[in-house]
Amino acid sequence: MRKTSLLSAFLLIAALTGYQGALPARASEPTLEQTAELYYRAWLNYDRSGALRLNKALRPESAGRDYIDMTMFNDPIAWQLKRMATLTVKTDPSGSELKRLMARYIVESSKRIRCTAVGSRVGSEPADGRFHATVKLDCLVPEAVAELAQVKRSEEGADMSNPTPRLLKNVIDAYARAPLTRRIATEMDLTAGLAKERWMPSQYRTGIDLVTGGVARQIGEAGLGR
Repeated sequence: MRKTSLLSAFLLIAALTGYQGALPARASEPTLEQTAELYYRAWLNYDRSGALRLNKALRPESAGRDYIDMTMFNDPIAWQLKRMATLTVKTDPSGSELKRLMARYIVESSKRIRCTAVGSRVGSEPADGRFHATVKLDCLVPEAVAELAQVKRSEEGADMSNPTPRLLKNVIDAYARAPLTRRIATEMDLTAGLAKERWMPSQYRTGIDLVTGGVARQIGEAGLGR
């Protein structure tokens, strides 16, 4: 039976995490740096209060619509499962369990990440009627390589390219035990109107993929997959 690389699927989801179409903007409540932090907290930490604040600030410019889909906070694992619905998994009795465990892995390895804005720069001239800015963020993620390597040693043939439910559970536990000490620097682009009153996350570069990728790549560093 052909192997299915769930790890590759996860990396694809990680790269797409945080993608949202930009909406027109005009007035603001959160600062430039606060907007970036709220965005990261919503998408990485599943922080409902951060999402509510961001939605409240941006709703007047989005015809009353939420900028961030609040259904993701009701059951993050179920929400991830919907995003994974088109992925192929081995057609055996453990297929649905593997999908749910992969969704749990995505949620739990992400929820511990902590990102802080450490600087910003705003363009001196507007382009296409909007100012563009970049916020630098410093993120702490689980340093799980040692824990994952222990999983590799304890389970013969362990490979996240074709995981078993037991392997996925052990990997989830490894990330939960890992200290929050690996630092990843990233940047996020935002835009605002001429008054610089409401900053909108750009759809082109959120920087979240660098953070989630830094978490997922540790699986390969530990010899559990490519």
